[in-house]
Amino acid sequence: MAPVPNKRRVSVTIDADLLEAIDQCSDNRSAVIEEALRLWRVQKIEDQLRRYYQNRSQADIETEEQWATLAQQQLEETLDAEGL
Repeated sequence: MAPVPNKRRVSVTIDADLLEAIDQCSDNRSAVIEEALRLWRVQKIEDQLRRYYQNRSQADIETEEQWATLAQQQLEETLDAEGL
């Protein structure tokens, strides 16, 4: 079988019950594990974003609200000027 571009062969050790569950879901272990890692990565990014937004200072929140208001006003002015 020819190597797939941008993919690497790795060896991992996982719990036997987990491997059995993977085998029950699919005959392609690599695809299941790759999808699981993609979901894990998305979850980690979402967790980082959530922590960032939860830990913003009140001053940062107010600044963001001011920028959002300004952007909305400019959009409305532009749409009005173009007759949209």
